Parts: sequence; structure tokens; C-alpha cells
Amino acid sequence: MTTSLLLGSAVPFMQNVFPAVPLVQQVQHTPFLILSLIDLCMAIAYLALWRAAPDFRAFRTMGIFYVLVFLQQTFTYFGGIVPTLSMRALAAIVLIEFAGDAMRITRRKWTRLFWPVYLFVSVAVWFPPLFFTSDWPLLVSEIPLGILVVQGFRHGNARDKLISAAFGFYLILRPTLSTTLHKFLGINENFTILGWQWNYTVVYLTLLGALTLTVFVRELISDRSEKQRLAAELAASRAVQQVLIPDHTPEIAGFTIRSVYKPYGEVGGDFYQILPLPNGGALIAIGDVSGKGMPAAMMVSLLVGALHALVETTSSPGELLSGLNRLVQGRSHGGFTTCLILGIEPDGTVTFANAGHIPPYLQGKELLCENGLPLGLIVAGAYTESSFLLIAGEQLTLVTDGVVEARNEAGELFGFERTAANASLMAEAIAQQAQVFGQDDDITVLTVARMATE
Repeated sequence: MTTSLLLGSAVPFMQNVFPAVPLVQQVQHTPFLILSLIDLCMAIAYLALWRAAPDFRAFRTMGIFYVLVFLQQTFTYFGGIVPTLSMRALAAIVLIEFAGDAMRITRRKWTRLFWPVYLFVSVAVWFPPLFFTSDWPLLVSEIPLGILVVQGFRHGNARDKLISAAFGFYLILRPTLSTTLHKFLGINENFTILGWQWNYTVVYLTLLGALTLTVFVRELISDRSEKQRLAAELAASRAVQQVLIPDHTPEIAGFTIRSVYKPYGEVGGDFYQILPLPNGGALIAIGDVSGKGMPAAMMVSLLVGALHALVETTSSPGELLSGLNRLVQGRSHGGFTTCLILGIEPDGTVTFANAGHIPPYLQGKELLCENGLPLGLIVAGAYTESSFLLIAGEQLTLVTDGVVEARNEAGELFGFERTAANASLMAEAIAQQAQVFGQDDDITVLTVARMATE
């Protein structure tokens, strides 16, 4: 019995909301049904694209907007004036978001100040004494829409100006929906073709949706193509870098050499090489190329290849740096490379030269040396050599700036003091300390310890 009462009370309610529409009027309003189905298809297309590309949030906004437009036109076809006006009030919220997304205007939180009006009217129109508010969302939303159109024209490119012009025309056309203007100006919101009544704004909204859909699909295709290109470039850069970073540390008699390379995010420019010499010693190079990605990887490839070629003619760290500097002139594209090269003799004599790199640490203390300019800055680069004797049991430590510039959540740098305090640890421990502190760049650490003689 309760169910019967509910059904009985629901029938008069539905009759009031959707009064019987004469057949002639339904035929005249056939375009509303046709366009509503087209709008529904566009809504589905927008939402499907948003699911496929969640980073394009504009698709979500446009999909929701055209769902509301579909409901408006469907309610209009079936004579539901009140639900149509309620949907129109809600659609005003999404329309402004739609316009802002389409014209790529980012700073528009101020438009939310108008939301209380739209939300109030979406409920108020269901109460006859408040029906006079039905035009408020339409008229009030003209203000933010007009401001967004002006912003799109002022700050946008040709694409944004085209979209702004489309919304500007809709801004002019939209007031034809106002019943107030119908009374005072005598304007009509429909035009008739062969007995069918076509609504100006409904037709234009469908065309506007098709236009924006075309523009955004083209942008999505372009964006995905660019991302695929960047992904391929990144993969190639990583492949190059993996080839250039030694996969194992050569064994040098009388010395224990350990190395750690911890890449960070994109392909960086850290590199190192450990080259055994015929006399039983070794050359060790460590450096950092400015920039990231494929350009940095290619510069590292050039430097490492050149270093291997130069070692055939000289083992002097200063001469090697000068040769590398000559080679990179005009090829660094405004960048530079810091590099430290040291040669180790079997008797523990260490000779090194520095091109703007972090000086080496001996037993946790930074070695004093003449710091030359990084590679690639000037043509005539000369690099002074320094020498010392690495005594049995002592450790030499080389790092890149990824250790010194590690940054924690508070923004504090790992710094030179912490680096020096940890410089006596093994390479793996130093790298781990910096990484745990807050890695912000590639981290490379090499330690060279002279083994005690028996």
C-alpha cells in the first residue's frame, strides 16, 4: 500500500515537471532531440579521450559540460522547463571552466566567486515563488565569460585567439535564451526551417564542441608524438650513458679502486673513466657535463672517446685536459664541462690537474690545487699539474657535485663540510649518505686507496 501511495504521488509530480506536449510542438522541437544526441556523442568522445589521456583535464570538463547540454535539450524536447533551467544553472559553472580550459587561461579561481548564484538558482527554480531567478545564471555568467574572452585575445597565440573568437560570438548569442530579453526586446531564440525550430545557442554549442574537439585532438596527437620522441631520445641517451660508464672497475696492482654511479631522473652528464697504463699505473678521470638528455650524453661520448685517443700520445693530466678543451670548443653549445684527471704511478705518486671540478679529498681533507676553467669556455686553456705521494693505507676520494648539492626536504644542502667528513668512507657509503640525505642530481664517487705493502 505504501508503494501505491508513493507511485500515486509521483505521477502528479512528473506531470507538473513534464507536462503533456502537443504532437505539433514535439515535431517542431525535433532538432532539440537530434542535437541532444549529437551532444551526447561528443560528451562520450570527450570523456573517453580523458580516460585515455588523464593529463588532458580539459577533456573531462568538456565531457561534463556536454552531458549537461544533452540533458537540457532532452528536457526541453519533453517539455520539462524547470529541469531544463536547473541544468542550465549548473552548466554555467562548467561552461566557464570549459572556456578557461579551451583558451588555456590558468589563473581563473576568481570565477568560483559566482558559483553560489548558479547553485542557488539550480534549486530555486523548482519553487514557483523563486522562479523569477531563472535568468540569473545566464546573465551573471556573461561577466566571467566576457573577461576570459578578453584575456584569451590579449595573452593567447593564434590558436587561443581563434577559440576566444568562437566563445566571443557565443557570448553575444547566449543572451537570446533570456526570457527577460524576450519580453523587452521581442527577440526570438529559435529560427524555423521546414517547420522545425532550431535554437541559435543549441546549434552553435554543437558547432563549438566540434571545433574544440578537433583542436584538442590535434593537440593531443602532437603532444603524444612529442612525448614519444622525448622518450626515444631519453632511452637512447641512457643507452649511450650505460655504454660509457664502466660496468666494472679495473684492478690496479697495489691499489683498491671503488666506484659508484647513481643516476637521478633524466639522463645526466656525470662520467668517469679508469684507464690502466702500461707501466702498471692508471689514469682516472671524473667530470660533469652541463645539461641533460641526449646533448649531455653525446658530449660525454665525445669526451670519453677523445680521452681514449689522447691517452695514446700522453699520460699528462694537464695535457689531456688541454686536448679535451680544444676538442670541445664550438661543440658545447654554450655549456661547459668540469673535469678532474689524475695519474697514479705504481710507487704511489699522484699527479693531477683540475678543470673547474671539485678538488679531490685525501684522508678526508680537500687538497689545495690550482683550479683551471671548465672545458669549453676559452680556447687557450692551460691546466697546472699538482703532485703528491699517496702513502700506503691512505685514501683519495673523488666526487661530483651531486654529492655536495644533495638537498633534504628542508632545502638544506649536504655541503662541503659533510662531504669532507664522509670522504674517508668507502665510495658506496659516501654515495648512500648523499642519496639518503636527498639526491637532487647524478651522484658519482670514486675512492682510491693504496694498499699496505707486506
